Parts: sequence; C-alpha cells; structure tokens
Amino acid sequence: MDIQARLAISYYKEIAVISESHNIYIVQHLHSKKIFIKKILSVYNRAIYEYLKANPIAHTPRIYEIYEENHSLTIIEEYISGNTLEQILAGRTFFSNRQITDIAIQLCLLIQKLHACTPPIIHRDIKPSNIILTPSGELFLLDFNAAKYFTDTKTADTILLGTKGYAAPEQYGFGVSTVQTDIYAIGMLLNDLTTCDAYVQSGQKNIFSPIISTCTRLDPNERYKDVSAILRILHKHEPISAVPLQKPSGWTSFLPPGFQKVSPIRMFLSGIGYAFLFWLALSLESPNFTPSMLAFERVICLLLFLSIVFFSANYRNVQAHIPLCRTQNIFLRILAVLFVDVLIFFAFVFILVLFVSIVS
Repeated sequence: MDIQARLAISYYKEIAVISESHNIYIVQHLHSKKIFIKKILSVYNRAIYEYLKANPIAHTPRIYEIYEENHSLTIIEEYISGNTLEQILAGRTFFSNRQITDIAIQLCLLIQKLHACTPPIIHRDIKPSNIILTPSGELFLLDFNAAKYFTDTKTADTILLGTKGYAAPEQYGFGVSTVQTDIYAIGMLLNDLTTCDAYVQSGQKNIFSPIISTCTRLDPNERYKDVSAILRILHKHEPISAVPLQKPSGWTSFLPPGFQKVSPIRMFLSGIGYAFLFWLALSLESPNFTPSMLAFERVICLLLFLSIVFFSANYRNVQAHIPLCRTQNIFLRILAVLFVDVLIFFAFVFILVLFVSIVS
C-alpha cells in the first residue's frame, strides 16, 4: 500500500459530482484551494498515467496524483474549463469549415505527440465527449482510460475497449491497435462535425469527405500512414491568411519575435533590431523635461516600439484574439494589423501626454 500517495489523495475534498456512474468528481485541494478533477477508474493502464504524470503533454490534463487500491485507480488531474464538442453539438451549434480545420489541426498535432512517444501511446477513445474547447478555442483531449502502448508483438488486442461508433474494427478483436486506430477515430469525429443537422443546413460544402473516407477504411493499411499525412491536407484547406487558433506551446514560444525558431542568423539580425530600438528610445532628448519626466518618456517610447513589434509579429498568437485580424482576406488582415498598431501608438501617446499634464 502506497501510504504517501493515499495521504496526498486525502487532501482533495469532493465539492461536486460530474458523473456518479463514471466516478468523476470536482475536488478542491484543502490547502491551495485550487480546483481539480478526481476520477476513480476500474479499467485503466497505470503505466500510461504514470508516464503522463512524469511527462506532461500539452493539451492533455496534467496528472497530479495517482493512487491504486483494490483493483481501482484514483487520479487527480487538471481541471479544464470549457465545453466538450458533444455539448456544443447538442446545442445545435455548428462549426464553419475554418473552425473544423482548426479543431482537426489541433487534434492531429496532439495525437502526433502521443504517437511520437517511445513506444507510441494509442488513445483509442477519441470522440466528441472527450474533447474540450476552452473559451479561447484551445483544444484538450481527455480520458486516457482506454489508452495503451503500441506493441508489434501481438496480433490482436487482449482487452477490447473503445466507444461504439468511434472504435476502429481492430478494437473489436479484428487486429491490434496501432496509430491507424486513432486515425480511424479522427475520421469519425470529422464525420460527426460535418453531418450534424446545423452544419448541413448551413449550406457549407463538406471539404473533408476525402479525409473522412480514407481515415475510416476498414483495413488499417488503407488508412493514412500517420497523422502527418492528414495535417498536410488540412493545411491546404487552411486559408494562408488565417491565424491559427491553437495556443503556442513550448518554452521557445515565450522568446521574443525573431528568437523563437532558435536560428542563429535570425537571432543575430533580431538582436541588432532590438538593440537599435533600445538605443532609439533611450537616446531621446527633451530640453524642457526634468530627469524623471525624461526617463518616463524613454520608457514609454521603448514600450511603444516593443508593443508594435510584438503585435505585428503575432507574439503568442495575440492576433487570434482580434476578430479583424483573423479574416481570410490577406489584404484586410494587413489593414487590421496596421489599424491595431495605430491604436497602440495613440494609446501610448495619450499616456505620455496625460503624464506630462499631471506633473507639469
């Protein structure tokens, strides 16, 4: 018995029930007061959850605690705020082709990370109720209860898991789960998004039919080899001027524009550019200003220059939060970015004038 793990679990107090039948609860940590999700699983692969706890994967709930007792696994995981695709579709809300493309790209990028693990992790339960969209459009994949490591030493799955309508034929004993198993579910998910009544009534042309058809072939060998193949097709559907909705991940996304690709040439040229902006801002002179007023003016000018650079370079995907900047027309998008840059300029000028009027 793992006393330490059991003690850690005891610090989480149940405050609401999400699903009594599936043993899913909202809990609150007694000390930090933070909210988490508690699940008690009867079917699971502990090794998968141990791996995810030790190696968090972006866009999956982070695992904080694991405790196994009496053939059940209790886990404490990150609480993700948002609605599942199942809830959204139930509300008769439909997604545009642009939104479906973005959802599919985010999902494929995540599945690509799972399949890149050693050995690959096969989720085996991709469906609308296991996918959450946050208010900002960020996608999260839930529930790794049915997940397993891929092995090429078996001819069929020993435990048959999955959800009817999304589980591939091999999950019913006709073969072993592979990366093509998740690809089958991606196809079924796209089928759900494009065959709901609201989507059909919207009159949009279903541009995903070829992807769905290939993903859902009965023979795994006739499906796409990996999700990269799906991504290449989806990027062709994505308008060249559209700003991706997915939130940047990885430590390099926090670096300033010009440094995120960690390219020596780009970093060198960007460094020169930033040095010039600092020199330009900090060398400003105003004869009628006191030293403190001059220092404030220089700081405001530096922040102005950096704000325009960061926004124009779409730092941390900031443009995705401005509707005008997400237009599919590249000319209009450039105008929108310039318009916001002008607003930033006048905002800083207003701050500077206001400061001068107060201290004068």
